[in-house]
Amino acid sequence: MGNERLRKRLDLAEVKAKKRIDSLNVNLDLVSFEEKKANQSGYGLYKVKDTNTASFTQIINENIVILVKKGYLTNAEMSLIFHLVGFCEYSTNAIIHPKTKQFMSISEIADLLGKHRVNVSDLINALLEKGIIYEFVNAQELREHGRPVSERPLFFNPEIIFSGDRNKINATLCKLSMQFDRLEKKGVLLEWKIWHESGRQNGKLVRRKTYLKYKKAVREANKKSISI
Repeated sequence: MGNERLRKRLDLAEVKAKKRIDSLNVNLDLVSFEEKKANQSGYGLYKVKDTNTASFTQIINENIVILVKKGYLTNAEMSLIFHLVGFCEYSTNAIIHPKTKQFMSISEIADLLGKHRVNVSDLINALLEKGIIYEFVNAQELREHGRPVSERPLFFNPEIIFSGDRNKINATLCKLSMQFDRLEKKGVLLEWKIWHESGRQNGKLVRRKTYLKYKKAVREANKKSISI
């Protein structure tokens, strides 16, 4: 009895679907024929769905597991990372104010999180030292005050946290990660690493095995160019 009721519902749903398609003047037989041709060529036809606009930030699980196993981060540092993830800007990985979309000073971050400025400052500096967060420093402010005093351009290390397509990571962010790879220098060998080829618009996350292969190829190419 249940199966018969289910079949009737499926038949009704199919009829309704055909009516919707017919109202759009779509020839299903033609679509089916074209789909077969597309499949033979390695392509596929699919129904376009509504785009989900929910914002998201990816945590690179395998790399986080390595950090945890090594005890690389304190509980307080992990907690601050979790609080800041919600302010990670899509594609740039910048930590920005949710309303103004601008970089924030330490005081603004502290106010937004309801925490003491000194505590937030100490934790941010620790995450900078450990290579979890990067910063573009204002050299003029450093000369005048000895420290950044205005908003601080902070970015999450995309090897740990990334908001966007992991195969299309901003070239500047990639160069920042590769040039100041504190994790690698400290012997924290992550499973997923950033790689950017010179001249390309974007970089990507690759497995460690692939990363080492790329690095070896670059070293060998440099040796050849020097010998020439």
